[in-house]
Amino acid sequence: MKTFLTVVILGLFNFSFSQKWKEMANDKNINLYDVVYEAEAYFKNINKSKKGSGWKGYQRWLYENEPKYYPSGIRNTISPYFIRDGYKNFIDKNPIENRLVFDNGWEELGPYYIEEVTGHYAVGLGRIETFYVDPNNENRLFLGSRSGGFWKTLDGGQNWENTTDFLFASGVNTIAVSPNDPNRILINVRNSSNGTTHGIYESLDGGSTWVETNFNPDNLNWGGLGTNNQILKIMYHPSIPNLVYAGTTEGIYRSENNFESFTQAQIGSFSENSYNYDYIEFHPTDENILYASTYNQDSNIYISNDKGLTFTQSGNLNTNSSNIKLSVSAACIDCVFVGSNTGVWKSVNKGASFNYVSDPQLGSNYGAFSVSDTDPNFMLYGNIDTHVSSDGGLNWNQVTYWSTGNANYDTTGQYVHADIRGARSYNGVFWVNTDGLLAKSIDNGTTWEIFEGQSIRENYCLGASQSNHYRSIVGSQDNGTSIKNENNWIEFYGADGMEGIIHPLNDNWMIGSLQYGGKRRTKDGGYSQQGVNPDGFEGYWVTPLMYDPNNQMSIYTMSDNLYKSDDFGSNWINLGTVFSTGEKIQNAAIAENNSNIIAASYYNELKISIDGGMTFNIVSEALPNQFITDIAFDPNDDNTIIVTYGSYWNDNNKVFLTNNLGQNWENITYNLGNMPIRSVVVDHTENSTIYLGAEIGVYKKSMSDTNWELFNENLPNTTAMELEIVYGSNTLRAATWGRGLWEYSLSGREVGDGFQLFQLADIYNPSECEGYADFTEQSTDLEQGSEYELTVMTGYGDQYIKVWIDYNNDLEFTVDEVIVDDYVIQPGFNGSGEFTESISISIPENAALGQHVLRAKTNWAASVPNESCEETQYGETEDYTVFIIEQSLGLIDNNFPLNPIIYPNPTDGNVIIDLKVSYKNVTITLHDLSGRKIMDKNY
Repeated sequence: MKTFLTVVILGLFNFSFSQKWKEMANDKNINLYDVVYEAEAYFKNINKSKKGSGWKGYQRWLYENEPKYYPSGIRNTISPYFIRDGYKNFIDKNPIENRLVFDNGWEELGPYYIEEVTGHYAVGLGRIETFYVDPNNENRLFLGSRSGGFWKTLDGGQNWENTTDFLFASGVNTIAVSPNDPNRILINVRNSSNGTTHGIYESLDGGSTWVETNFNPDNLNWGGLGTNNQILKIMYHPSIPNLVYAGTTEGIYRSENNFESFTQAQIGSFSENSYNYDYIEFHPTDENILYASTYNQDSNIYISNDKGLTFTQSGNLNTNSSNIKLSVSAACIDCVFVGSNTGVWKSVNKGASFNYVSDPQLGSNYGAFSVSDTDPNFMLYGNIDTHVSSDGGLNWNQVTYWSTGNANYDTTGQYVHADIRGARSYNGVFWVNTDGLLAKSIDNGTTWEIFEGQSIRENYCLGASQSNHYRSIVGSQDNGTSIKNENNWIEFYGADGMEGIIHPLNDNWMIGSLQYGGKRRTKDGGYSQQGVNPDGFEGYWVTPLMYDPNNQMSIYTMSDNLYKSDDFGSNWINLGTVFSTGEKIQNAAIAENNSNIIAASYYNELKISIDGGMTFNIVSEALPNQFITDIAFDPNDDNTIIVTYGSYWNDNNKVFLTNNLGQNWENITYNLGNMPIRSVVVDHTENSTIYLGAEIGVYKKSMSDTNWELFNENLPNTTAMELEIVYGSNTLRAATWGRGLWEYSLSGREVGDGFQLFQLADIYNPSECEGYADFTEQSTDLEQGSEYELTVMTGYGDQYIKVWIDYNNDLEFTVDEVIVDDYVIQPGFNGSGEFTESISISIPENAALGQHVLRAKTNWAASVPNESCEETQYGETEDYTVFIIEQSLGLIDNNFPLNPIIYPNPTDGNVIIDLKVSYKNVTITLHDLSGRKIMDKNY
């Protein structure tokens, strides 16, 4: 049961109900559930569905952090470098094996570009925190991703390279480049989830390699329990070599030797020395003058007249805003411009006094402000969209539109991804970084160019096709649901993309999800879609969605109730409440060989059903009192279940196993130590290989082993949020947080050991007498009286194979009506291999409507002698579920003087004909599109 252990101390915190929760969330000394209390109170009277309300940001934070600190919510007893230390400890104690079945271990699948947009309305690649443009060479660009590291291009964005994949943290939020040496670069490396710094890293070769500087947590005495020290800004002095500054959550630091040594600047009062300084700017001509401002702490501007040794407060802005952003312009040398969420101010006397200019009234999602460095009349203000003023801030016009629809997307237009995180003017060109893309405008916001080429998607979930190796459906934060094909990515739907599934035998049928379980289905590979949610449905932030491994048209989803659909989402049955009303299921799994066995979790509780979800029994009494992060069944034994935990505790309780449906549990964490685990899958190998997706890395072991191995060759050091096995090509796919989609061959099996579409585990080591036949490129809806071409792939036999195909009304193998009888495929060679053959089939006009199973079955042709194989020895069978439907009608209202109304047209068999006036003795004759008469009736 979910329990809060901190309610007794809520009174200790006397904060107003505002977005104060954000500041509290960054303070590890404040209990997680006190942050929840504050946030829930704030959002109680806020329109949560409104874009920019902040509700989604809060839900993302809660989803990411609650599993780590549940049930106590205590966060100040854990090292801020908990994950780094756990990963380093594992590497130190365990040798790393190389498995180069792919040329370079794990292979990156992207996406790198916005390639094809169908139903998406706000496309993007991933969240960009910062960027740098060389003022002397615009082809030289750098960017920092929240979770995807540092990226560089030297050709204006044609080609990008990531160079920080194997540091111990994956976030980069600020970049500084020496104006005297463009190959000297400084970045802040930080945790992507909470911003905790790992120190400033330096490159002397243009960003190709990195070393830690002396400005790191050890030398600063940062990183104690309960701390969350962050570096918010790094800035090189524009004219003094090697002089560099760092704005941090502990004040401002300066160094005269590229952080070989450093001192802390003196700022006003004692408390002001430890404020969060996120903006540092320089007077355009006076090298002594610096300006600084704080992040969400006060409305003051701080000025230094001694190159940053000391700072004092500027003239008062007379504003209650605490979201101050600074800008200066070489075209107005003594000016200081201030943007906030309540207005714009301007000083013409180096910050001695400020005048109010205007309030753009653009809402609380304000994130960027910049003044042109060539004409101060042009200002850019970014919140959800971008707004520009051409008259010094008096008036503002919207110049970009985050929700343009797929028809309007263009790399040079008015589309810029939602939520502007930063902005800067270089040589009169405005640049912005957003939650999805980097963009620039050379005409003060009239048109925008988008820069792609970085694989930085923050993925939540992954669904893999079992009939098309190349196809996956992936959900990501801010950038929606996308579909990976062999040669491109399709951007399918917006919002936050969550869980997705692909029909295992028809990969054109897919369902993607958004937050709280909203579902979008496609039956044509992502080119059209419709909503398929149960009525009134609202699930967990990432709602479970899965298909029945024994009836691929049956799927399940969960809120506090369990829902089942037997027609892939068109209609739903509510099977009842699983835990208690309001307690929304967070993880679920279904046994591979017995669909009646279903597991579901809520916080620390795990329940099992053995009657198809009608009733559930709790089986987690002996499990840890922690937040379950994933569940998986052993495909070789439905009684064996694995559960994982993502807790940030030093308890070595991260993976547990039962061999008897939860009656007893065994801790199989072994040498993983305290590494939090996000996801688990189990392969069909003889000894059931287990794969774990962790906060850093992927780990594996067989079911009987007592030692985990790192399975990480070439995989970036980021979180593997979800893993999926593609059985046909024997590959493992990983959806990562910040580095897109990746793939690797399964351990112990070469690519091509088997190409099975679905759930036939025993063909992985085929004998010389085995064969198989798979359907490819099928249609799911087959019409009565129609002919079709089915392609059948066969292979892995030492002799010729003959194939029968039939269809029937049940799942037992019976030859009710042979569509193709004794069809012998002869590839023309002996020996094992793969080949395909097209087979024509005819659906009888009187074929029973509804669900059928097409089945391919193989054995050895009687005419081919083989002493080691029985003539009647069968290989594998392959099923494909289809629906027989009535012949569709194309209606043509010819030769009728009054133009009757005929609908729907085309029709599925039911048609309404409105003659507009009354008639007697009317004969209606209907023909299908081929000219066949299908009705002739008098009325």
